[in-house]
Amino acid sequence: MYERLLPPIQTYEARDGKSLCYRHYEAQSDKLLILLHGISEDGQYLHPLADFIAKRRLAQVIVPDLRGYGLHPVRRGDVEYVGQHDHDIEDLTQWLKRRNVKYRTLVMGGHSGGGANVIRLATHRLAKEIGGYLLLAPSIHPKAPINHEKDPWSAIQLRKNRIATLNVLNAVGLRYLNGLVVMSNDKPIAGRHGRETLELSYRLLMSRTTKRKYERSLRAMTQPTLVLVGEKEEVFISGQYAPLFAEYNQAKVEMILDADHDGILSNEDTFKEVERWLSGL
Repeated sequence: MYERLLPPIQTYEARDGKSLCYRHYEAQSDKLLILLHGISEDGQYLHPLADFIAKRRLAQVIVPDLRGYGLHPVRRGDVEYVGQHDHDIEDLTQWLKRRNVKYRTLVMGGHSGGGANVIRLATHRLAKEIGGYLLLAPSIHPKAPINHEKDPWSAIQLRKNRIATLNVLNAVGLRYLNGLVVMSNDKPIAGRHGRETLELSYRLLMSRTTKRKYERSLRAMTQPTLVLVGEKEEVFISGQYAPLFAEYNQAKVEMILDADHDGILSNEDTFKEVERWLSGL
C-alpha cells in the first residue's frame, strides 16, 4: 500500500528471544506514540496518520507489527499464549529505552483491534508509564454495547461454539487446544496483498480483546484519553461509544463526520482532533 513511503523495518528482541518488527517515524518531539494495527492487517495501513503526526512534530511514532502479523511472522495468526502481545509491547518500550529513544510522555494508540490491545494495558503494569490513550474506532469486547447484534462483516467468520468450549477449558486450566483457529476472514482474493492475517488462533484472538470484565479496564483509564469514531462507522455502533466511555472514565469522544472504519485514519478532521489533543497533552 505505502511501501515506498514507509520508514525502514527495524527489529527488537522480545523476552522469548524472538525478533519482532516495527517502524519508527522519527520526529523532534518529547512524546512517543506506539500505534497498534487492527485484527487482520499489519501496521502498513496506519501510515497516513503516523506520517502526519511525525511530520507535525506532535510525537515520534512507533508502528509495530504485532506477533503473528507482518511479512515474515514467527507463526502467522498465532502467539504462544493468551496475553503475549501485552508482554511484547512492554518489551518494545524497554528496547526503545535501551536504544536511547528519548521521550517524556508515552502515548498508547490503536485502531480497531489495536484499540482493544491498548485498553488491555490499562490494567497492566505498563500503565504506570502511559501518559495518554488514543483510540480510533476501537474494538473492546464482544459483550460491549458498541457491537452489532449480528456481525455486519460477512467476510469474518467466528467459530463461536469452539470459542465457548475453549473458554470453559481455559477456565479450568486446560490450554492444550488454544492453537485452534477460531476466526477466519474470507477476504476477496482481488483485494488481497499477501500480508493479511486471515486466520486467528484462539490464543491470538483472546490476546486482542479485553478480558471478560472489560469495565475494569475502562475504569482504569485515568490518563487523558481521546476516542475517535467515524460518522459512517460500519463495523461498530458509533453512537454507543460516548455513553459507554462516559460511564467509566473521562475520555473525550469525538465523531468524525463523513468517515468510515478505515477512512478515519486519513481524514482531515481526524488529523485536526489528534493534533489538538497531542499538542495539549
